[in-house]
Amino acid sequence: MRRPGAAPSPMQRRTLLAILLAAAATAGGWAAWRLLRTPPTDEERIQALLAGAARAAEERRVGDAVAAVSERFSGHGLDRQGVKQLVTYQVLRGEWVAVSVAGSRVEVSGDAARAAVDVVLARSGSGRTLADLLPASGSVQRLLLALEREDGEWKVVRARWRAVPVQEALDGPVLPAEGP
Repeated sequence: MRRPGAAPSPMQRRTLLAILLAAAATAGGWAAWRLLRTPPTDEERIQALLAGAARAAEERRVGDAVAAVSERFSGHGLDRQGVKQLVTYQVLRGEWVAVSVAGSRVEVSGDAARAAVDVVLARSGSGRTLADLLPASGSVQRLLLALEREDGEWKVVRARWRAVPVQEALDGPVLPAEGP
């Protein structure tokens, strides 16, 4: 044990130097990794946005579930506030226990994008297979979305959706020739 005000011993200096070198190497490695990694593509960003919205809906975080919906949104006669009310209603009603993206297709063209997304909404079934849940305890919705870049972030500006049969969802979503 060192007395207060006494100089560190050579062993303590070596230990301190080793700790500082290890910390510097770790910080340098982390900085290099951050600088050299490839940033996500727009398609990957949109798919992450969709997965995050599904996770937020499942966790009953309505604000986060609709965060990617633009103030300019329109679809099925709803504006952004209408979408938020619809999600809130479903969450409060306890309609969904699990919300997951079953498949998606994304097409980006500059600052605009289109996405076809199949979302599974399950009412029960912790630990059950998807085949056991559908169609009695769940449904699949196909969302056709138009997205635009707003202030550097992707936002959904238009949408339409419909229920689809399980087999159609298993085949995967298809982007129609025309947007939503």
